[in-house]
Amino acid sequence: MFVEQETANPQLDIKQLLLSVYRHKWIILALGLTSALAAAFYAHTLTPIYQAQASLLIDTEEANVVSIKDVYSTGYQGWEYRQTQYELLRSRNLAERVVRKLELYNNPKYAGLPQSESDKAESDANSGSGFNLSALKPAIFSPPPQKPDAELSDEAKQEKLISQLTSMVAGGISAEPVNESHLVALSFRSDDPELAANVVNTLADQYIESYLDARLSATRKASEWLTVRLADLKTNLKESEQRLQEYREQEKLVDMQGITTLGAQQIGELSLKYSEARDLRLTLESIKREVERLGNARTDQYLTIPAVQRHELISDLRKIESEAQRKVAELSKRYGVKHPKMIAANTDLKSATDELTSEVKKVVAGIGREYQLALRTEESLKEQLEMSKSDLRDINRKEFRFQELQREVDTNRQLYDLFFTRMKETSQTGGFDKANARIIDQALVPSSPVSPNKRLIITVGLMGGILVGAGIAMLLGVLDNTVKTPDEVQTKLKATLLGTLPLQRPGKSGYIDTYWENPQGLYAEAIRTVRTAMVLSGLDNPIKIIVITSSLPGEGKSAAAMNLGAAFAHVEKTLVIGADLRRPSLASKCGVSPKHPGLSNYVAGSAELDECIVHLGQEQLYIMPSGIIPPNPLEVLSSRRFKEALDHLGETFGRIIIDSAPLQAVSDALILSTYADSMIYVVKADSTSATVARRGVQRLVDSGAPLAGVVLNSFNVEKSSKYYGGSEYHYSGYYQSDDQPGGQKLPG
Repeated sequence: MFVEQETANPQLDIKQLLLSVYRHKWIILALGLTSALAAAFYAHTLTPIYQAQASLLIDTEEANVVSIKDVYSTGYQGWEYRQTQYELLRSRNLAERVVRKLELYNNPKYAGLPQSESDKAESDANSGSGFNLSALKPAIFSPPPQKPDAELSDEAKQEKLISQLTSMVAGGISAEPVNESHLVALSFRSDDPELAANVVNTLADQYIESYLDARLSATRKASEWLTVRLADLKTNLKESEQRLQEYREQEKLVDMQGITTLGAQQIGELSLKYSEARDLRLTLESIKREVERLGNARTDQYLTIPAVQRHELISDLRKIESEAQRKVAELSKRYGVKHPKMIAANTDLKSATDELTSEVKKVVAGIGREYQLALRTEESLKEQLEMSKSDLRDINRKEFRFQELQREVDTNRQLYDLFFTRMKETSQTGGFDKANARIIDQALVPSSPVSPNKRLIITVGLMGGILVGAGIAMLLGVLDNTVKTPDEVQTKLKATLLGTLPLQRPGKSGYIDTYWENPQGLYAEAIRTVRTAMVLSGLDNPIKIIVITSSLPGEGKSAAAMNLGAAFAHVEKTLVIGADLRRPSLASKCGVSPKHPGLSNYVAGSAELDECIVHLGQEQLYIMPSGIIPPNPLEVLSSRRFKEALDHLGETFGRIIIDSAPLQAVSDALILSTYADSMIYVVKADSTSATVARRGVQRLVDSGAPLAGVVLNSFNVEKSSKYYGGSEYHYSGYYQSDDQPGGQKLPG
């Protein structure tokens, strides 16, 4: 067996992926250099940005022994608290305080700029470059047109400029923790180094001041609001308690938990009984409809109803009737109709049939009564179920109202207790004014820009281009499923390799040398290797007829057949038959006229066998071209006349090689495999899909064809050694021909 089914999914070959990258190395390098040049140009266009940084310590411990966190903080003073402070440092409110403190709106760089220019300044400060990506947005996403600055008052212009500068400052602020500590690295980036340092230092001061202002304001407002709210809560609590008591006395309520549970259990039991009664009624209703549809039917028609069939008495009577019928059938084989035993048997059969008919009618008549009884039972259970549900709904309504009033009382009591406690805490801690942060290191004016990092940008561009190119090369390698090397004949096709034919490149004349023109060349040596493999495979069972096929046209099948025939012609009389009756090419390869009589002419009876065979030169090589193209090639190849011709030619020639049509296109090769002693499958290296070739080889094996193996044609040794890691694939070029001392060109 030369082919076996694959038992595992194909896996990626890392070596082949790396070789694919090596094969496209110059393209990958060019892509990397192009990306690096583009990155260098981009980095050159960027504006230098300076960063100033200060250190700020944020305390997380309360300054007062009385807990009043809900008044002065926004949450638990752990991780969540620090994250909140980071967001406050980056907030627009704090950024606006910085703008007003530094009076940036009076800065000549920003003051008096028209709207478009100030927007550009804001965008430049945020992005760090003079290129505004917002200009690429479609018009539908653009903001609505604003009122021209000339129509605004001086105060409105200043407020608008402050808003724009606030966005600029807020967009450039960064607040990050230092090594999971309470220290915060506060930084700001700008194209002006002095402005960057001033913004950071002012931001730290304003953060501390804003906290103290907020604490004092919160204390004052909390005290005022709690005092007013506490009186309202006390009144609400008394009113809710009174409403609860009045409802309890009005409805005479007790613990309803047990009553509710009992009612739900009763409803569940009634629901189950009602469901069972409804299912029984539906079943009987279906049977009743079937009976009414049949009307006054025969007994055998009533017996088609499943409910009648399953009736115990009907089942027993049917068995008795079947036994009587069997007995009559047995006796009828030995006795006549008037024999006493036959008369008794027929009497028993008639009695059983009559009794079955009578019982069937009784069962059918009882179906209607059973349906009416089931209907009344269903209606009664439905009525009881609705009454139980109504009672339970009434109980639930009272319970829901009671629970609503009880929740109102509990909520009012909790609110009153909470507000009372908060009012006491606020009044005792209102005068404490400790800050929650302090400045550790103030920001200095930066001396060198932090961006753009041109070296990093160029490196990223170079590496990105190389990685993208390598990825594309690997993808091309994965998608390339062709058979490239002799080893892949075994790994991808699961077939035996008979030999490898090197790639033949045309000479200066544009013509490719054949075996008989250069019998000591590398190609001739490879052909003799295939010949030797075929001879060795037929030591036990001599091979006379060899069929050569391939997957698709253009794989060198006909050339391989002709050259293999020339190799066999050195040692024995050989005939090459062109059996590709659809796209014949054997005659043209040998210089024979396409109109010369051939295989199709002989099978059609328009030419004799000797007229169809052409002798090539001094060699023992003969060919039989395809002849005219017939309308029915399969019928020609499967005809008795073709089989008789092969038998006759086998007596004359020591070896017969048949050039068949490609297997993937037509089924000619499968027909010829029935005449063959051995078959050769030609695969073109680096061209034929492994999936297509494997399917063709498997098709031959499944049909029982005597497949000897695969010949890898057009194998490029230099390319394999360089790009596929195939340094072991080579032709020594050493061959001393014992068949023929020198080359001799056969006439075409």
